[in-house]
Amino acid sequence: MSAVVVVHGGAWTIPDELAEASVNGVKAAACEGFSVLKRGGNAVDAVEAAVRAMEDNTVFNAGKQNNVFLILE
Repeated sequence: MSAVVVVHGGAWTIPDELAEASVNGVKAAACEGFSVLKRGGNAVDAVEAAVRAMEDNTVFNAGKQNNVFLILE
């Protein structure tokens, strides 16, 4: 069975000075997740590994809750 791991680096306009680091970070996170699958891990463990890689990368604000929006009625 083939597997695909897709990771995105957020929904924002990436500044030019962060573009290369952002692409490299997304690739690294996807590779982390895929390596779990190659070792026989399950999908949940692969997603956790990819998310952890994003959270540990300072280029992204993954897990930091920097973009919290409140809707007040």
